[in-house]
Amino acid sequence: MQIEHSDFQDQMVRGLTHRMNNILTLFHGHLGLLLQDQSLDPDVHQTLSKMVDGTTAAAELMERTHSLIRPTRLVCREIDLGEFVSGMRSTFEELRRPKQQLDMDTPEGLPRVWGDLSRIRNTILELVRNAFEAAPEEGVVKIALQVEPPFGASSPALQPLTWISLRVSDNGPGVTPAAEEKMFAPFYTERKQRNAAGLGLTVALSSIHQLGGALRYRREVPWTHFELVLPSRSRMGSAHSLEGRP
Repeated sequence: MQIEHSDFQDQMVRGLTHRMNNILTLFHGHLGLLLQDQSLDPDVHQTLSKMVDGTTAAAELMERTHSLIRPTRLVCREIDLGEFVSGMRSTFEELRRPKQQLDMDTPEGLPRVWGDLSRIRNTILELVRNAFEAAPEEGVVKIALQVEPPFGASSPALQPLTWISLRVSDNGPGVTPAAEEKMFAPFYTERKQRNAAGLGLTVALSSIHQLGGALRYRREVPWTHFELVLPSRSRMGSAHSLEGRP
């Protein structure tokens, strides 16, 4: 799935984001001042705190919406993905419920990938967060890195590339057939959380396409797999988007 934009859409989203962020900053500031009042009734304080949470969630939604328009400049470099993912373990642990397990397989010596560190990190966090939310109370989430086998692309320009995949798996119920075709669409979500915006996978897909990579979904009962695939060296500007890969 590719996400297409027009100049009108870009201008509209930029303008809307700017105006909404100004309004939300005003609300957030005034609510913060009110919460400093030590004489507030506890119920009023709780209500105001929920309003602060709401403005924070709204600001995050606007930020994610803004990220769907034409990308800002990428800051790409070589990344040791195994070392980077291993360093995120403590962050992953914070996402899991007490009885859930986290298994990580991040071998050393893999070819370095080429990409924007911030976008890769945000995509990995989105996949891992989704996996823990989908897994049962005593479920398992697995994170594994490996070199992708040659895929025999028809384009000779793709042949020399080495691809690295990061697979995030959970033993939850998987994506419903109806949702499988829509999972990367903007604002589509099956989450029951109140603040679920349905933009996480959309933003992740857009970011990874900009890096010349791909996101793939695969179901092998009892496992659900989401795979992030990235090139091991820069091929920006060439035909390397992995569209049509199995």
